Amino acid sequence: MSTIRRIAKNTGFVFFGNNALKILSIILIFLIARYLGDAEYGKLSFVLSFTGLFFILTDLGTRILVVREIAQDKKKSPKVVSTILTLKAMTSFFVFFLILLAAFLLNYEKELILGIGIAAIGMIFDSFSTTLNSIFQAYERMEFPTITKIAKILIRFLITVPLLLSGIDFISVLAIFVFVQFLNLLFSLIFCFKLFVKPIFVFDRDYMMSLVKRSFPFLLSGIFVTVYFRIDVTLMSKLAPTALPGIYSETTREAVIGWYSSAYNILDGMISIAGALSAAMLPVAISYYKTSKKNLIRLYRLSVRYLTYLSIPAAVGIYILAEKIIILIYGYEYVNAVFALRILIWTIIPLYVNYVLGAMTIAMHKEKQTVYVLFGNCLVNLGLNIVLIPKLSLVGAALATVLTEIFYFGGYYYIVSKNLTRLNLFNLLYKPVTASIMMAILLLRLKEFLNVFALVPIGFITYFLIMFLSKAFEKQDIELVKKIVKR
Repeated sequence: MSTIRRIAKNTGFVFFGNNALKILSIILIFLIARYLGDAEYGKLSFVLSFTGLFFILTDLGTRILVVREIAQDKKKSPKVVSTILTLKAMTSFFVFFLILLAAFLLNYEKELILGIGIAAIGMIFDSFSTTLNSIFQAYERMEFPTITKIAKILIRFLITVPLLLSGIDFISVLAIFVFVQFLNLLFSLIFCFKLFVKPIFVFDRDYMMSLVKRSFPFLLSGIFVTVYFRIDVTLMSKLAPTALPGIYSETTREAVIGWYSSAYNILDGMISIAGALSAAMLPVAISYYKTSKKNLIRLYRLSVRYLTYLSIPAAVGIYILAEKIIILIYGYEYVNAVFALRILIWTIIPLYVNYVLGAMTIAMHKEKQTVYVLFGNCLVNLGLNIVLIPKLSLVGAALATVLTEIFYFGGYYYIVSKNLTRLNLFNLLYKPVTASIMMAILLLRLKEFLNVFALVPIGFITYFLIMFLSKAFEKQDIELVKKIVKR
């Protein structure tokens, strides 16, 4: 199987796992939000976000290291896996109590502290599952995490929906999530140990410390990225105004978090595409860095171009249809989420490219350079959130996210341009921007008369027809797509 086809295959597996049942996930989110209400849903979102801040401390930055170590030498798999799992078992207990201590010191309500404790257990299960998924990624066998993801979504849906209809609170929803996270870990362990790695549980202190030392740049990067993605909701729980003139009247901070999180859920769905490609291309990029710089540059340019072709029209379309989308998924109670969504959605344009840039920096062993970018990114995001949330609430948090992602792009792009190749940004952007503007004009004229199910395909067809007529797709790319489809 050719490299490009293998990337396409693995991207397909990852994308399928993340998105094939996305409709089912959206329905579940809709039902949870509908039956819990914005305040209860806000509590659920906060608890998951707060515990997520500590996830990297259980992972210790080893996820990427596992992929790189095994991809370069698969004979080392048993020792690598055994050492990492032992290390995680040691850190998990410490992190669990650290989470509870932080919740007490921040003086959260008892109900929230209980929820945080439950979610922390699930987070530990997910941490171990992440290591096992890294093994599948290193072996370029993404069908296995896809199977576990499908099972997780189906089981969670089948258990949660009947209980929601009978009337449960957010604590019960958390308990269901943790149970399913445990099952996901169990399935992953079976696949991994039966088919790929036979672990040898021998404690090698020197080797463990060597892994910890080499993973330290990833740990720092992970801390900075985690703060970027998670700190906004935690800060909103303490700083968000309970009323914001022109947007919402007196309410609770939990409700505000519920609105913001519902908008962010849509962004998360959009991120899956770039995440799938990045996960599939990383082992190949690592290999190309050692064997062919020319192929690495081609992979880089092709990935950036097509992710840009996807992200720009997606951002424009969702901005225009934001109110219809929010009401369709969550109901009128969440209409204030529109303010956040119309800002947050612009994040995907730099974010899509950043996924590719991140994979390239890892392949080129530039982790130490990226740490500086991520540190600056963390400070920018933290500063913007502290300044903007008290004044603009969920709108401020959304603005901070977009501005930080642009800063992130600037730093990553500098590193890759200096060490690999530069991109012609004007040539990259002008055709998709032009096509997106024309698509936007059509959608604005039609949105008062048609629903989302009609407007989305109309926008999609319009955009890609204009892109095709403007010869945005190169002949070799079209041939590549034909080969992938035949496969």
